[in-house]
Amino acid sequence: MKTFLRIAPVLILLIIAIVAAWFFSSNKQKNNAHKVLTSESVLTQIQHLNRLESTAFHIDTIIKTEKKGNWYALWQDSQTGLFVAQGKVLAGLDLNKLKAENVNVVNSKVIISLPPVEILSVNLENLEIYDIKTGSFGLHPIDKNVLKVVQEQAKKQVLASACKADILEHAQHQTQRQLETLFALAQTQVSIYPAALPPCKFSK
Repeated sequence: MKTFLRIAPVLILLIIAIVAAWFFSSNKQKNNAHKVLTSESVLTQIQHLNRLESTAFHIDTIIKTEKKGNWYALWQDSQTGLFVAQGKVLAGLDLNKLKAENVNVVNSKVIISLPPVEILSVNLENLEIYDIKTGSFGLHPIDKNVLKVVQEQAKKQVLASACKADILEHAQHQTQRQLETLFALAQTQVSIYPAALPPCKFSK
């Protein structure tokens, strides 16, 4: 009887271990169920990302303005200004432009032909008035329309600087690498082919 009492706990632990092993084994088999890849399912998963903002350029630029005065105001309504703008340009992929014909699945390998990268946004984060003067004595009120002109010009200069620094080329390399990493995490083989670089411009 004493021997049975000593063996009983061991038997109970052994039974628990067998049941636990069976439970985890059955769950593992469920988790390892085959997943069928189709171009439609891959396309849907990619489009759920919406936009892939792969590259951001932060740029400072200086804008000078000059407005000539009118004779009837004795040229005292002339105005000069100096402004410092800080802007951000985002580039990447609009994944909603990815169509079914851009995605193929061959022998469990995903082949993707990407749409062209593009400028996604151009924004001014800060605009400082460094200096602004009206006329010879500074008595004439400042023409506030100059701020709108400066904002438009600043965006153009920020975009031009980003384009000069090859922002689209950087975005193309980054988007390809990010998508390859995403598929690698999903343990899916993928070949990604980027499109030719488009003109560097921002279309609202």
